[in-house]
Amino acid sequence: MTTQSFFLLPVFLLSFVNAQCYNAEDSAIGDLCYSFPRFQMNFQDAQNYCHSQNQNLAVIHTSTQSSFLATIVRTRSNTTNAKFWIGLSRSSANSSYVWDDRTPLSWSNFNPNAPRDGRYVVESTANAKWQTETASSLLDFVCSYDPFTTGLASVTCLFMVDLQSAGIDQSAITTYRSFYNFAQLVGSKLNDASDFSGYLDTFGYSSYLGNHDMFSSLNYDDFKNIPFPIDGTDDDIDMDLKDVDSTLANAVWSPPSQDQTCLIFFSAAPVAEFGGTTIKSSYNSFTTVVGVLLGGATSIPGLTNSISVSSMTDADAQAVVLKLLESLQ
Repeated sequence: MTTQSFFLLPVFLLSFVNAQCYNAEDSAIGDLCYSFPRFQMNFQDAQNYCHSQNQNLAVIHTSTQSSFLATIVRTRSNTTNAKFWIGLSRSSANSSYVWDDRTPLSWSNFNPNAPRDGRYVVESTANAKWQTETASSLLDFVCSYDPFTTGLASVTCLFMVDLQSAGIDQSAITTYRSFYNFAQLVGSKLNDASDFSGYLDTFGYSSYLGNHDMFSSLNYDDFKNIPFPIDGTDDDIDMDLKDVDSTLANAVWSPPSQDQTCLIFFSAAPVAEFGGTTIKSSYNSFTTVVGVLLGGATSIPGLTNSISVSSMTDADAQAVVLKLLESLQ
């Protein structure tokens, strides 16, 4: 009966404060909210990912929090004896441990029978105990944030998708739709990680498209409903890459954005199609520009931070968002 009471109290607390967390999938445990990414990273990449979400690698203040995290990660990983990164580390073997939010270690849960002389700390799903681990190990991890002090970053971002074809055929339509769908997947991931608004433009010359130097900052519900611009094989979609740089230099948001601004430039074009022009890493209305290479493209002239997404998977979309949010910090 004592064991049951121990676990029932945290469940009540968890459900009672869950509304305080920013995302429905997150769990409020005690004074913090926790999120549970569904992929593995080394310590530094896990820490960077949490920071890109405006969170910390997991901070743990109590045995209740530690036990719940072990239970949740064990359930999600379907492994009874796994390890996951938490946000506890130290700068050297002789220094004190510090949490990722810069607070000192006040409560400890180290396993006396496991390694503890390293710099980076993991928790076991078997017993919620801690030990040190090699930083390069690829493991599950947990992020945390204070729901009363942490807010999602506000981001207004233009998605520009390179669709090029004159006399487009059905095969090209299928390919371009996959590019467009991937851009929408990135938008969904960015919306999960930020307070996102923006616009998706193909720079094509369909009859219903207006100019390309004034962009509406749509909320995500409107953004995700922007239609695929190709109606049939008689459409001419042709991004004139030689004009993109000059257009972006004059582009503005309507209404003007007070958020952090960005441009994600999705391109499948060979370098020769740019006609010697380049895409800058920043413009007046886009303080950060990130390039995304589709369909075998190898580079975007002017951009050194482009990321290749040949598979266009969920993980690829998350990687684009991570790179973008890191560049906004």
